[in-house]
Amino acid sequence: MSLSNITFIDTHAHLGMLDHSPIEEIIARAKAQRISKMITVATHEESWPINEKLAAKSPDIFFTLGLHPHDAEKVPNCENNLRNYYKNSPNKNKCVAIGETGLDFFYDFASKEAQIDQFETQVRLAQEWNLPLVIHCREAFSDLFKALRKIGVPTKAGVMHCFTGTTEEAMESIALGFSISFSGIITFKNAEDLRKTAKEIPEDRLLIETDCPFLAPVPHRGKKNEPSFLPHIAEVIATVRGVSLEHIAKITTENAIRVFGL
Repeated sequence: MSLSNITFIDTHAHLGMLDHSPIEEIIARAKAQRISKMITVATHEESWPINEKLAAKSPDIFFTLGLHPHDAEKVPNCENNLRNYYKNSPNKNKCVAIGETGLDFFYDFASKEAQIDQFETQVRLAQEWNLPLVIHCREAFSDLFKALRKIGVPTKAGVMHCFTGTTEEAMESIALGFSISFSGIITFKNAEDLRKTAKEIPEDRLLIETDCPFLAPVPHRGKKNEPSFLPHIAEVIATVRGVSLEHIAKITTENAIRVFGL
């Protein structure tokens, strides 16, 4: 794949989970594939300092603070813990979003009530701190939209990350102000419906991500995912939309900079 002078931004990586190579080598491979910036995303409390330290080491790495819906019953003091960490963070200027938060009713790791309560708490913090949301949603869009309308979408809205919903759910998300991010899933053989959805997303709401170490794109299925694989996702989106790879790189980079204030 020829990348010429184009660049990409990985809007959702879990750099602290990557253990298949030294992080310095992973970042070097990303740079070699024209990944100009990366956002390393929180899922639980232990990930907060890990991601913050990674971001502090490079001007091109940013981090988020949040709690994944799977852990909704593990952190009863969600609001206090997030407030205290954010207040005392020496690098809060590099914290670019709240998340990954949201709802996941596909798995049964936490009750629906606990997930909704923790999600609403993080939406309120995003409003207060004027940050966008990074939202994980699986088989729960109806309840997610209901919660967002109840609490109110933060001024900077955010992103539906690793989107796997329907075109209708994507469009409702966009109507609420959110961008739609596609991961390596879009390269999978059985993801034709998702590719059709990607074709319909307005240019100014389109983002890309690896969600590494998960969901390595074709042709790297079965490997630990990493940011250097991001261009494969962009290439599939370019093909389904009938545009150049350079164009997808340009618009997704511009969108990421705007959404996350990079």
